[in-house]
Amino acid sequence: MKLKELFIATRPWSFVMTIISITGAAAYTYLALHTFDLLLFIVTLLGVTLLHAAANVLNDYYDTIRGVDVPGAPTTLYRPHPVIAGIMTPKQVRNFGLALLVSGLACAFVLIAIRQILVIVLALVGVVLLFTYSGPPGLKYKAMGEIGVFLSWGVFMWIGTFYVLTGQLSLLPALAGTPIGLLVAAVLTANNLRDIEFDLSRGAKTLVAILGRERGLYFYFGEIILAYVSLALLALLNIIPIASLVAYLTLPQAYKLYKTFKTKVPETADPMTAALVQNFGILYVVGILIGAVIQQGPVF
Repeated sequence: MKLKELFIATRPWSFVMTIISITGAAAYTYLALHTFDLLLFIVTLLGVTLLHAAANVLNDYYDTIRGVDVPGAPTTLYRPHPVIAGIMTPKQVRNFGLALLVSGLACAFVLIAIRQILVIVLALVGVVLLFTYSGPPGLKYKAMGEIGVFLSWGVFMWIGTFYVLTGQLSLLPALAGTPIGLLVAAVLTANNLRDIEFDLSRGAKTLVAILGRERGLYFYFGEIILAYVSLALLALLNIIPIASLVAYLTLPQAYKLYKTFKTKVPETADPMTAALVQNFGILYVVGILIGAVIQQGPVF
């Protein structure tokens, strides 16, 4: 195995969503309390990214042993699947995923030296979500994948980053993370819309498979619409600065997704949706930082 093959097996192109959530939470922390520690930020970002990588790798392992990932499966058409492509055995994939998991938790233990043991509690919550997503009990195949994704990228990453940087717990970061969490969940929905027939043929009961294609599309559009609606509500409630509304500049991109998906769900459904997350997220973070500079933010 080459290092490049191991790196690709982690699906690094998906890390942009984690980078946006952690960076957004750090920006929100600076907005709220004008505090920022570069070292803590880097260790947090590294640890969570490693856990994200572990989730991706272990997802391939569990989907393979469940018989969901087989030659010709949609996921094998846009990337070299580590098992299907013959790069690794299932056991090697499992061990690689566990090694990434341990490395991510090691970052949490490093943070204990600065913060309290609550860091480990938050990290373990992430691990539980990771294992229950594709491993036992397989939430993503029990119509609960979107919930797990929303909680990970929209709630716990934001609360956890805020805690690491400040030593304080608050629900406000989770509220601020709501638009991002909804959009990241929409990436999973887009993936499941594209794969709906295949998933049904393998007995995978995703939320979209249960809803059906038409209602699944409405659910997908609803996630995106709610992201923009929640953005306005959060600004109205002074939880995020008005400058954050700059993320509305991505509305044409969202509308293009609507037009495309309404006609036909494309093969590139999830990367197209991830591109919206990326652009929305970048503008959202910039808007939060502008608000911090002009002293416009929530009252703690």
